[in-house]
Amino acid sequence: MRKSKFLKHINQLGEEELREELTLLFDKLPEVKTFYKFELGDTKAKEKYYTRIKNDIKSKFATRSFKKPRRPRIQKINSMLSQLRKDVVFEFELIDIYLFTVECGVNFMHEYYFQSEPLYNLILKYFEKACHLCENNLMQDQYKQRCNNIVQKLKFYKAIGEDCLSLYQDTFEN
Repeated sequence: MRKSKFLKHINQLGEEELREELTLLFDKLPEVKTFYKFELGDTKAKEKYYTRIKNDIKSKFATRSFKKPRRPRIQKINSMLSQLRKDVVFEFELIDIYLFTVECGVNFMHEYYFQSEPLYNLILKYFEKACHLCENNLMQDQYKQRCNNIVQKLKFYKAIGEDCLSLYQDTFEN
């Protein structure tokens, strides 16, 4: 169905019919429920949702063995974050989650002396996205210290450290 046909259908409905239609959508489609949870929900509900997402991300980096750590579940993290990107109403709400993901990745590298190309790519990808969102939403002051801490931890890793430093300088120092 095209948007014009949909708009024509909506224009023909009365106020009570529109309410019934919205209620039906809310009950039948989880995406609509999630959208309204973000749009109309209170800050406690949003905070609870973001805390759950952070715990899920943290669990994807969890491992039992220090000597032979299991690889982070990067594919699952990417799919969770892409779903979250579809759910949120405002882009700037993703900055905290992206930086949390990067911090988890950097901590995993340090704690287990683990280095891999997929982990580097994950860290670089979400650090870049967070920096761009900070810049686009003029939130550099709010996240500068957190990003600086990440860059300082990565300075011992030449390739990724230089890339993240460059992103940091472009976003926060220019």
